[in-house]
Parts: sequence; C-alpha cells; structure tokens
Amino acid sequence: MEKPVLARIGTRMASMFDRFLRLGEGGQTAEEAERIRAIRLSVVRANTPWMMTANLCNATLALFAFRDSPSTFAVNVICLMLVAVALYTLSSWWRARSRAPRERASLRGTARAVLYAAILSGLWAMLDVVAYHTADETQRMVLIALTVGMAGGGGFALATIPPASIVFCSTVAVGAAIALSRDPSIVGAYLFVLYLVFAAIIVRSSLAVCASLTERVRAKLAADEQRDVINLLLNDFEENAADWLWGADRNLGLERASARFYDKIQMPEDMVIGKPITNIIPFSPVGIDGLDCRENFRSCLEARQSFRDQDICVELGGELAIWSLTAKAIFDRNGNFEGYRGVGRDVTASRESRLRIEHMARHDPLTDVGNRVLLSEDFTRAVSRHERFGDPFSVLLLDLDRFKQINDNFGHTGGDELLRTVASILSQLRGESDTLARIGGDEFAILHVSGDDPQSAATLAARIIDKLQKPISLRCGSAQVGVSIGIACAPIDGTDPDQLMRNADLALYRAKRDGRNRYRFFDGSLDSAARRRSMIEQELAIAVAEESLSINFQPLVDAQTRTVVCAEALLRWNHPTLGAISPGEFIPIAEESGQIGAIGSWVLRKACQHAVNWPEHIRIAVNLSSRQFLSPGLLPLVESTLKQNALPAHRLELEVTESLLMEMTIGVEETLASLSKLGLRIALDDFGTGFSSLSYLRRYHFDKLKIDQSFISDLETNPDSRAIVEAVIKLARDLRMSVAAEGVETKGQFELLRHLSCGEIQGFLAGRPMPPEQFEDYLRQNSISVQRLYG
Repeated sequence: MEKPVLARIGTRMASMFDRFLRLGEGGQTAEEAERIRAIRLSVVRANTPWMMTANLCNATLALFAFRDSPSTFAVNVICLMLVAVALYTLSSWWRARSRAPRERASLRGTARAVLYAAILSGLWAMLDVVAYHTADETQRMVLIALTVGMAGGGGFALATIPPASIVFCSTVAVGAAIALSRDPSIVGAYLFVLYLVFAAIIVRSSLAVCASLTERVRAKLAADEQRDVINLLLNDFEENAADWLWGADRNLGLERASARFYDKIQMPEDMVIGKPITNIIPFSPVGIDGLDCRENFRSCLEARQSFRDQDICVELGGELAIWSLTAKAIFDRNGNFEGYRGVGRDVTASRESRLRIEHMARHDPLTDVGNRVLLSEDFTRAVSRHERFGDPFSVLLLDLDRFKQINDNFGHTGGDELLRTVASILSQLRGESDTLARIGGDEFAILHVSGDDPQSAATLAARIIDKLQKPISLRCGSAQVGVSIGIACAPIDGTDPDQLMRNADLALYRAKRDGRNRYRFFDGSLDSAARRRSMIEQELAIAVAEESLSINFQPLVDAQTRTVVCAEALLRWNHPTLGAISPGEFIPIAEESGQIGAIGSWVLRKACQHAVNWPEHIRIAVNLSSRQFLSPGLLPLVESTLKQNALPAHRLELEVTESLLMEMTIGVEETLASLSKLGLRIALDDFGTGFSSLSYLRRYHFDKLKIDQSFISDLETNPDSRAIVEAVIKLARDLRMSVAAEGVETKGQFELLRHLSCGEIQGFLAGRPMPPEQFEDYLRQNSISVQRLYG
C-alpha cells in the first residue's frame, strides 16, 4: 500500500519541480519558451566570469578574515570548495566561449543553472553556519557583508532565470537564519528581517527583469520573422510576380531592375544598365489622351519627387500596351537626391477591364441602355450647356402601361425580352444626341437635347406612343403594351435635374390618371393634391434618411394622484419649405410607400433614448402601425432597443389599433404573446372606433384600453357618451385592464372621468404635445403645476 503512495508523492513533487523550473515562462508557446530560454541562459553565461571572479575574491577575503578564528579549519574547507567550483566553472566557460550561442534550450539548461545556484549558495550558507557564532565583531561584519553582497550579486546575476535566483537567495537566507538562530540577540533578528526584505526585492526584481527580457526577445523574434517574410515575399515577387522592380541613379540612369523588366523590353541587362531610363523604355508615339508619354514621364522624373501610377503607352513587338510606374524619390541625410526606387506593372488588361466596368456602371445590364448614373452625368452637361449657350432641353419620363400583366402572363423571361425590345425601339426613335436610360423596372427616361422647343419633345412622345401601342412580337407570343409619358422642359419648368425629374413624374402621374397611353406636359395647374402627395412621399424619404423628423411627448396623468405616469411619443415633421405637415397627412403616405417601417423603428429608438432619462415610474407609449406590427423584425427591434438603452421592459407601452385585430391571424396572436413575455405593456388605442366585435378582448391580452376622444368631447352634455364611457371603464376594470381617456380638455370632463374611476387622462388639460426639452421641464414642475391646474 505504501509503494503507490510514495509513487504519487514522487510524481507530484516532480510536477511541482517542473512548474518551478518554468517560472517566468507563462503565456509562452513551447517554441517561444525554448528560444527565449536560450537567450536567458546566454545572459547568465555572459555574467559567469564576473560572478566566478566575485566568488574567488570573496572566498579569498573570507580565508584571510578567519585565519585566527576557532572555525578556521571549517572556513578554509568551505572557501577552498568555493574556489574549486569557481575555477571549474571558469574553465568550462573558457572552453565554450567560442561556441555559437544556442537558438533553443531545454529545461535541462535551467535545471543546471538551478543546481549551480544551489551549490554556490549552499557553500556560502554553510560559511555563515560554521563561522558566525565563533566570529568576533569584525569577522561578523565581514561575514554579513559577504552574505548580503553574494545574495545581491548572485540574485541579480541570475535575474534572467528566476528559479535559480530564488534558489540562490533562499539558500543563503536559510544559512543566515541558522547562523543567527545560534545568536539570539535582537540585532540578529533585525538583520534577518532586513535580509528577508532584501531577498524579496531581489526576487521581485528578478521576475521583472525576466518579464522585460521576454518582451524584448518576443519583439525581436517578431521583427526577425517579419523581416524574413518580407525578404521571402520580395524574392518571390521578383521571381514570380507580373510586376517588376526598378531603380534609377541620381542622373536618372537605370541602376537595377527585375529580370521581368528585361524580358519585357527584350534587351539584356548589361546593355541597358546606366543608360537613361527614358531611352530604354519603348515609348509609343500614340500616347495617352493626346499626351506625349516620353516627355510627360521625363518631366515627372526630373521633378525629383515621388509619384504614383504614372501611366505610359509602350510598343512591344508591334502591339501597344499600357504600363503603370510608381516610384519613391530617395535622398541622403543631407537632402541630396540619390535616385528612384520603384515598381512597374503592365495594366493593359486592367485598363480594358476598367473601361468595361465604367461602361457597366453607366449602363443597364439587361437592356444595355443608360442607367441613372449616365442620365445624371448627361443631365449635368445639358444644364451646363444651357447656362453657357442657352440651349433648351427636355426630359421625357416613360412608364409601360400593361407591363405587369405581360410579366404575369409570360413570366420574367418574357418580361425581360419585352424590356429589351422596347429599349431597342426607343433607341431607334430618339435623336442621336439624346440620352436614353432605364431608371426602374419598366420606367425609361429620355434626355431630349436635339430639339429647339417643347414641340420637338411632343413630336418624339407621339412617335413613341404610336410605335409602342402596336403589338410587339416576342419569342413566347405577341404582347400588347402601351406607354404613358410625362414631359418637363427646361428652362420653362426649371433647370435643376431633380426638379425636372419631379415635374416629369407629376406629368406622368397626370397622363396615367387621364387614361394612360398618352403624354402630358408638366403644368402648374396639375392637381395640387397629387403634386403635394408626390412631393411629400419623396421629401419624406429624404427626411427619414437624414433623420430630420422629430418627436413630441404628450403626458398621461393619473386621474387620482394627478401625477404624470406615462408619455405618448407623437411624430412631428417640420419641413424647411412646406412647413409643419400633419401626421394625418404624411403617415398614410408613409404606409402606402413602405416607409412606415423605418419611421416606426426610428420613433421607437428615439423615444426609449429620451425615456431612460425620466423618473423610473414614468412609462413611454409608442404607436405601432399595422405594417410595422406584422413585420417579422418587430420583436428583435424591441428587444435590441430595450437592451441598448437599458430601459426596463415594464416602462415601454406599445399602442395598437382595433383595425389591426381584424386580421385575426396566428401571426398577430403570436406577436402579441411574444411582446407580453418581454414584460412590456400593450394598449388598445382609439377604443370604440373600430368595426370588429368585442371577441378580441377575450382572445388577446391587453394591459390598457384608451377611450377615443370622440366619446370624451361631449361627455358633459351627452348622456349616451357618458353611458358608453362608464361601460368601457367598468368593462376594462372587470377584465383587469387600466383605462385612459383621450382628448380631455375641460375641468368638467376631468371631474366626471375621475368620478367614474378612470385611471389616466390625456389631452390639452393635462398637457399639450411638447418637444423633449420642454417635456423634461414639465416633469420637473409636475407636482406643482398639476396641483395648480386641477386644484
């Protein structure tokens, strides 16, 4: 039974000794540890002659100091052993001094250093034990000086190997402790405590030196590795890359170049080295963009400045090619020009690719006519010509009338073929200087610059309508399509491209409204509602993108305590030119155009950002549109908004309308349940104005009912309204829901609602919608202002 126990103890001790030897190697990989360990050992070897010389000198001093001591014999033996160890170590160092330093070292090297430290420190410790108790005062002073000096010298000499440094200091400390214990004077105790402090400083410094050395070595290893990688890549670059390196001297003669450069010019190195680089490169007389490449490049070199991507045209084997040259100007310490170091590459293929990409960037991939980018560029040129020479121009906006039906009947393949055919027809009908662009699914635009008056645009529109109203043959059958066209003319209808496009769009809307398959000019007498709606839709998109909408907050007051308990976030839009636009006008437009989702997300985030700064008992109420509520991204949006603003879920109240519940879908039920699980409150807004039955109150869980203001406005004079309000309050109470009344404007209405046990009131009496700063001031003054208002 004892043998396994002893084996386990031995294994544990071996493991502990192994961890001790690895002291100072934390966070290193095995490869790093071996390389850093070799450098740490080499530092100790470099200190070996000085350390051994110190041991020899101190041993000799001890022999001389204790020649008349009762412990002379023991001292002589120990000192001679110290001399022997020091001489042996010096001899070993001398024999190995010319060897190249090792790049890696195993733990055996650290173990040998620990062994040497143990032997030397053990001998010095034995000297303390055998000599201190019989020494006189002078001898004791010498012995103390030797002990402290050797501990400090040995500890710092071995600082890069913390295990050896610790063993050296600890062993000497043990010897000092034994020696001082045989002399129980208080001075001895003080000396031992001071030595312990000194030893702790040495050990801590050793660990710090080791850590600092490790960081330096790591940095050097990383730098060496990076240098090797750079050299490797540079060699690989010169051998395999399509680019080539080149260098010129201070006289602009070729100094060196990669082999690929000589292959390009088909001349050997010895024939071109030293010659002017402008005479070596086979420049083509064609040039680029009308410029003489040779003279342009010579001017660039003679400027003695760094340059980048200097394109030149060369002739290689009778074929033209484009080279791109980049170089850095080299200067000596005195600022004198020394030449260039650069790189060159053949960019012929990439230039052709760039031209293709530029074409693709300006043309529609399906029809190969222009796109919005090309239209915008040509618009800018047309405006510039008008400003300089007074040349008029027009824009025709075209929309195919029955494209959706054709797409549904023949599929996307047939629809794509139709678009290509229409684009081909329009290309044939437009003027040579006109720009044709596809700007949407079945929308085209023509920038008409070949006519002198609006009549020219009308003639072109009539020809297009006449051509496109005829059947078009497709591979999948015959398609009957028409086109509606809106026309805006410059300068009659403006000169700004965006304004002209908007005006043409309004004219197109008028053409569609008038029966399609016709054209209409923009006219200031166009239906104002249509123009305003179109303008609001476009401006609203800009406002959403620029976040130029704003939020007001209207308080909800507890009818009994008369304190603010909630605030409803109300969206506002103050347009810089149209002025304040009512939510009742732009919210329906946002829902129809699909912008309501982005608006609702923005309102939710902004409202929660403000609410987190309010008192903790005040909730924030946010309205949800049907489109936003049915969006699959609603739940993640609510969760992320609460998390980002650190707003507790119970302080958020989402308001939905009765019309949403008419969907009666599983999605509605699941969404309401998921929102409730988050811990936030769900309020049913405008209660009583919907068309659904009350069954949804049983099917869905709500936390609050909001009575529509239409029932509150005549509450004091209409008994029917009072009966309805009273019934709703009782119904909500029985269903364990709170009640809020909207549109409370008079004190009489408030008193009646309070008497009927209505929970919350909202309206001008409690407070009008306010900007965030004003609402925060209102909250600070609430306790005083509410009492004064209702008292």
